[in-house]
Amino acid sequence: MNWLNYHHLYYFWTVAKEKSFTKAALDLKIAQSAVSLQVAQLENFLGKKLIHRSTSKKLVLTEEGQIIFYQAEEIFRQGKELVDGIRNSHLHSSVRFGAIGSLSKNLQIKLLRPLLHNSNYELSVDVGDSNTLLSRLRGFHLDAILCDVPFPHSEEEPLIQKEIAKEPFCLVVKKKKGLASLRELLEQQGIYLPAKSNPATSEIEAYFKNQKIKAHVRGYIDDIALLRLLSLETEALVAIPRVGVERELDSGTLVVAHEFRALYQKFYVVIRQRSPRSKKLLTLLDQD
Repeated sequence: MNWLNYHHLYYFWTVAKEKSFTKAALDLKIAQSAVSLQVAQLENFLGKKLIHRSTSKKLVLTEEGQIIFYQAEEIFRQGKELVDGIRNSHLHSSVRFGAIGSLSKNLQIKLLRPLLHNSNYELSVDVGDSNTLLSRLRGFHLDAILCDVPFPHSEEEPLIQKEIAKEPFCLVVKKKKGLASLRELLEQQGIYLPAKSNPATSEIEAYFKNQKIKAHVRGYIDDIALLRLLSLETEALVAIPRVGVERELDSGTLVVAHEFRALYQKFYVVIRQRSPRSKKLLTLLDQD
């Protein structure tokens, strides 16, 4: 069996990370020619070109080079964890989640609770938009993404999506004495709905139409946290997954004016395909 020379891999990874042979040489404290030789030896071993220079002499990774770089990121990250764990007299693993900015914080806590109560894991959560988080997951900078929208993928896509929870939709409003009927609330005080792109919104509007309710829609909001605040700051009804306002419902600050029987907001985790770490992560999330 031909064994991979991890010394060569580390030199290539440094070049790719710095996007420069010159910067990599300074980082590694060796001559640039030595760096070039090590990378060339790795390319010869693999039988693939990993780096080429564009017409502007800018360093560009080939498709194979990008794949090797992403795998090297994971290899050296795990190596660092191993060394840090041994030196600190305990081995623990970092788990790096990304979360779509509009995702309910209540839900994040609920989904991550098994990890919060496990001292063997160091948890980090980065909030951002879907494109940025997906790019970071593909680049091995994240282990998984929590989201509430379906993620389109194909056979070639290195990522897959698993449904891990669903929460019923309800219409909530601030608690008052002598609460008006649902029809009166919708027509007089209005309602804030999730974004038009959310499948639940069209179903809620269809329900109003079937019930012949002329609901006054005051806005479409693509953020569960903001919907929660609107339910506290205005007199309007708010359509929201129940998990987004659990504390307010438990305290009596808000009340449920209507709960839909078969309408749910689904929540997903996006992970890398065929990854032992991804399988372990799914097992951990399912422990609650």
